[in-house]
Amino acid sequence: MKELIFGLIGGTALLMYGVDKMGEGLEKASGDMMKKILSVLTGKVWGAFLVGAFLTAIVQSSTAITILTVGFVNAGLMNLSQAVGIIYGANIGTTITAQLMAFSFKFKLTDIALPVLGVGFGIQNLSKNKKLQNIGQALMGFGMMFLGLKILNSGIPFLKESESLKYFFTQYASIPIVGILLGAFVTAMVHSSAATVGLVMVLAQAGLLDIQSAICIMLGDNIGTCLSAQLASLNGNINGRRTAWAHTFYNLFGVIITLVALPLFVKFVVIVTARIQPASDISAQIANSHTLFNLVNSLIFLPLTKYYVAFLNKVIRPKNDAHMNEVYLDKLLLDTPVAALKASRSETIRGTQIVKKMFIDVMNFIFTGDMKIMGQIADDEVVINQMQKDITTYIVELSKRELIETQSIMVPATINCINNIERIGDHVVDISELCKNKVDKNLQFTDVADNELREIENVIVEMFENVVIAIEYRDKESIKRVAELEDKADNLCATFEENHIKRLDDETCNVDSGVIYIDVISHLERIADYIYKTAMLAKDELYGEKRKDCSH
Repeated sequence: MKELIFGLIGGTALLMYGVDKMGEGLEKASGDMMKKILSVLTGKVWGAFLVGAFLTAIVQSSTAITILTVGFVNAGLMNLSQAVGIIYGANIGTTITAQLMAFSFKFKLTDIALPVLGVGFGIQNLSKNKKLQNIGQALMGFGMMFLGLKILNSGIPFLKESESLKYFFTQYASIPIVGILLGAFVTAMVHSSAATVGLVMVLAQAGLLDIQSAICIMLGDNIGTCLSAQLASLNGNINGRRTAWAHTFYNLFGVIITLVALPLFVKFVVIVTARIQPASDISAQIANSHTLFNLVNSLIFLPLTKYYVAFLNKVIRPKNDAHMNEVYLDKLLLDTPVAALKASRSETIRGTQIVKKMFIDVMNFIFTGDMKIMGQIADDEVVINQMQKDITTYIVELSKRELIETQSIMVPATINCINNIERIGDHVVDISELCKNKVDKNLQFTDVADNELREIENVIVEMFENVVIAIEYRDKESIKRVAELEDKADNLCATFEENHIKRLDDETCNVDSGVIYIDVISHLERIADYIYKTAMLAKDELYGEKRKDCSH
């Protein structure tokens, strides 16, 4: 019994550690390629499905791919349909580890565990090339995985003799729901579906599990693997959470359907295995059940993705205020500077849209005197101030990474952008204070003054619309239009100040109102200046080019 316990503990630890290190090494070795493919992913869900399967087959960690996908969706680099497609594919790609384990049982590949471990150790410690070191780590993990399986395999005779284990697995684990819960719990605890499948294979080899019981644990294993993505999405935006729930609902649906048709699915697995692997054992059936479950599930969902995404959009709704929740920054992206900088731009665009709303609100406050608007502006300013802090912290953290020259230019430009946005917010708040003073003193602007302010408002709103396009797409026409509108805003402000001074001289305007009007005009001119400065950053530095001519 002592040998059994020690063998189970040590073998399981080696199996789990090996799977983890193999996945980590492969992820590092292919990390740049993997993240680059994900960051430029475009097209339809079928393409995303194939990319998900391909990348997970290389990395051998659906959890890593799913978590990275959540991060890319949070950053706005990928839409929900693409993310769902990647999840479908990742669930299939990760089953290759189970197939390798089944293959090792049949062809005694566990005997090469120590040589592979030694080769991996040598490569990792003797090579100076970082990529080769990562490949060495992956080989060490591969060897540890097989060594763990070998140790567990050596305990099979002891497992067969254990009456208590036989009783537990025949009386309890054979109940489908218990098997599913057991698989979900173990996988959630060890964060490795492959390790759970390996343990199930060993138990089945010992005769403690029949194929139906093993399949039930495998089904639970697919539920347990959703935990990591859920945890990764907790601090993300609404689409990041939808991506995590897409993974969870997808697996839950597959488990429920398979459970309802369990006898048919078991028969299907046995027949398919007998056809493609005539001399196979129960390990091959377990590995094939894992692959077939995910393959059938993806074939059901792929044609229905449009409806599935609509369902997710309807069921997973934003919490509280949308401004506070649509956050694009994700620490998962910091090791991928191109993605992190894109996320920062997306967050800056969000900030621009918030200050645009603040600006429209404050102009409405000028014309209506509705004091409720002041509270809304104050709330939005809190969001903008926090956003400035968050983006600056994020960019400073990014600057500690190894960046290429263009990215080093983009780092301060991004900070300057959000600083401009925050200053616009400050000017809007100052205007709201002037409006409050106007309301408190029961002052009015003349109709002519109101019309002048509306004219400037229209120009600045158009500037906001164009600067958003400029930041997002580096659109030359939008940048040019912002420069033209800034000239127009300056001219209007100068003309309207002169007009107002004439009205004061003619005594057609109250002096107190006149002072407030002049101050408002001054703030509007500064707002237009900051929008222009932001557009000029989008022209060059925000996209990694040194500042050229900023005259207009």
